[in-house]
Amino acid sequence: MSSQADSRRDGETGSAHEDSWADRLRRRIYAIYAACVAKLTTTTSVAMKATANAFRGWSHGFRILVTVLLATSLVIAPVTVVYAAGIGPIYDIPSPEPGVDNTYDQTYRVLANNDADVDPADVSYTGYFENDYPAYPVDLGRATLSPSQSLRYSTTSDVYITDLSDYNAIPIQDEWKPYSSMPFYTETQFINVHANNTYDGPRSNDGEWFVRATNQYGEWRPVYNADVKWDPDTEELYVSNPDDALVHQAKHESIISRNLHAAEQYTKYAQDSDRIAIPRMNGGELYPTSSGASMSRKWGQSDFNTVRKAWVGINDLFGGAWYRDRYVSGSTPTRGAYVPYDHRAVAPADFSRSATCTISHTHGGSTHTHTYPKTEWAEYDLLDSTANVTSVRLDRPGFTGESEWNRFGKVTWIAIESISSKNLEYPRGDYTLTATLEVTSEVETRWGVTSSKCSEWSRTSVSTNTHTTKYSVPVTITDWDSPNLEIDVAHIDGAGHDRLAVRWKGNQDFPSDPWRRISVNIDNKTIHLTSPWRFYGISRNDEVEILTGGGSTSHNATHTHNDRWPAIYRYETGVANVTAAFPQKGEDNQVWGYTKTVDSQVSTTLPGAPLPANVNDPDNDQPTDLYTHHVIDVRSSDLDTGESVTVDASNPFGAPLDGKTVSGEDQLEVYSQPYESTVLQMTEVNVSSTGADHDGVLVLTDTDGNSIKNKEITVTQGDGTTSTVTTDNNGRAKIAWDGSVLRARYDGDVFWSPGDPYYKGDRLLYILPPSPLDFEAVGAVGEYISASISNVLIFVEWLALGIFAVWWVRMRRRTSKGKSG
Repeated sequence: MSSQADSRRDGETGSAHEDSWADRLRRRIYAIYAACVAKLTTTTSVAMKATANAFRGWSHGFRILVTVLLATSLVIAPVTVVYAAGIGPIYDIPSPEPGVDNTYDQTYRVLANNDADVDPADVSYTGYFENDYPAYPVDLGRATLSPSQSLRYSTTSDVYITDLSDYNAIPIQDEWKPYSSMPFYTETQFINVHANNTYDGPRSNDGEWFVRATNQYGEWRPVYNADVKWDPDTEELYVSNPDDALVHQAKHESIISRNLHAAEQYTKYAQDSDRIAIPRMNGGELYPTSSGASMSRKWGQSDFNTVRKAWVGINDLFGGAWYRDRYVSGSTPTRGAYVPYDHRAVAPADFSRSATCTISHTHGGSTHTHTYPKTEWAEYDLLDSTANVTSVRLDRPGFTGESEWNRFGKVTWIAIESISSKNLEYPRGDYTLTATLEVTSEVETRWGVTSSKCSEWSRTSVSTNTHTTKYSVPVTITDWDSPNLEIDVAHIDGAGHDRLAVRWKGNQDFPSDPWRRISVNIDNKTIHLTSPWRFYGISRNDEVEILTGGGSTSHNATHTHNDRWPAIYRYETGVANVTAAFPQKGEDNQVWGYTKTVDSQVSTTLPGAPLPANVNDPDNDQPTDLYTHHVIDVRSSDLDTGESVTVDASNPFGAPLDGKTVSGEDQLEVYSQPYESTVLQMTEVNVSSTGADHDGVLVLTDTDGNSIKNKEITVTQGDGTTSTVTTDNNGRAKIAWDGSVLRARYDGDVFWSPGDPYYKGDRLLYILPPSPLDFEAVGAVGEYISASISNVLIFVEWLALGIFAVWWVRMRRRTSKGKSG
């Protein structure tokens, strides 16, 4: 399939993650600002912050406009700039040279958000992959980034995932493949080059087109060296040199491989008694070390511990994340952990001491005693030492099920039965996961006496001594598929103006039954509702200490492919806000639109989840609302009604939310129904001769004249005084007001219940008719204009006034002509 697009929006569809145009604009403003002005003075920074706070209550689009103006003024205005004199870019990111496979160091920084970020001004990069530097944390999601994007994002900002099961690869190397080798289902996109393009991929050989093709993950990748031709038969563009054109790909390594690599590197020499590797963070031990395996020594020496600084750890849990001081594991039904360990064993130092012996003999009838020197000695040799994790158990008081996990490989433990390979079952609740390390040392002891005069002797024995150490982490077990969560989505159908009313039942907190995303497809409109859960990869150690008999050395933990001392990491949970938006994808049939929150009902409010220093997510510092109801307006560029609607949802553990709840109700349901139009009328008006305290009755009905009860109507008088009334069982509401102008407004329904109609709003502008005996036209119009301007009347009211004014002028002219007869 080929498509031709030259709009700004289509020019941005190659983004490797789902962003709104506003996010893109914000990032590009940030990049321009960072490149042009490395550092602003403190005064300017404070002013910027104050300005940002001042506009916090304004609309999103208005804030973006203000941002553009501020950024432009900062770039062109004279400012004080502080440069790092004599220092060039401190972080070089290679560009994907066409046809050359480049490797990228430090790409695993995406798993170490607590590392210090680099100023974009200090990053050197030129390439094809949207040369932006995000100013805010980036959602990697399912997107497949290029290696340079992954490294650039992780270097200058923080990145997170929203799905604990799907983020399974890190791009580590460029690859260029012939266009002709791409799979048959590959799609190709041709984007016309013009001044409004923001996409920065390679151009076709004639310079007129950006050419992109989807890779095996469904993401757009640049095509280099493409000859673009027009096929008059199919009326489509095509690449005419498929063997010479090159498509950029990326080599990846899975997250599972990274976890295994990290655990195995620290366990690689665990049976080597001469050295030990101890992961450390901020100068302290990541996993506590201990000594033991006490053995007795000869000649009155004290006991000696042959095992020194043994440790065992738990790096991470499958499909789980750290949340408020404990792991939360939903995972798949299979649960497991990575358990590294290490130890060092030593034998006691050789020992000797001087002593004496006495020898008596008889000579000439006399007995003589002589004292002679001797040496008492002991020698110790470490014959062998072994370290093994003997147990990984998940327990809690009162739990009678199978607690013992089984080892697979060197460092992986999985909660399955050893014989049947069935997953071990754990009821929801709080547990403790404990790994036990047992270290055994075998020491040979030789001891005896040497002397030139005293009797000499020696003996040999072998002792085996054991040291046991444990490491535990708290774990909350929840269900993989969030069974106690119900989600109902109502699609209220209108022409270019739909509404989505979403209801939740159940505890949506992460340790209970969380959701991740709800996707609503209304024919060719797709709207995503995103949950607040964000998972940041956190580096757990910044160095490793190597202890040997000759002393100790320290090495920095690293983030490279196949590194010797990788940074151990785990996912930690942040919280943000529930959002709804159109995805910005490269889909030709995706109708453009925007969403706006109408109202919500809060189920509970969560405090911000603590994250380590250097994780710069300002959303995480604020409380987060979880809802029972959330209602959004969906405005789009199509005017269709009666479309088919589908909904799918998932949770952070990768489970689709489409099963049955414990109560037997559908876990996910969607309803679609049209708006019910309403008619708001004024009747039974009694006009006061004083101009004050008029009364009347507002009547609210549907288009068939059926009354609508229990609906709130907002009433505004000419002087701006506002009040509300509620319709009775007959759809009627009595009102009283002062002045000649009255506005009434029914805003329509907000929340929704299955089976009930969903009413659309209506408005009424009521102007008292002129008195037939005493009609002061100028006064009435003047009063109305004054009230209108003072209260900023909406357009339709001004239109009504205009119609009235035209009618009045025409009537005056007709009267004047009649008199001149």
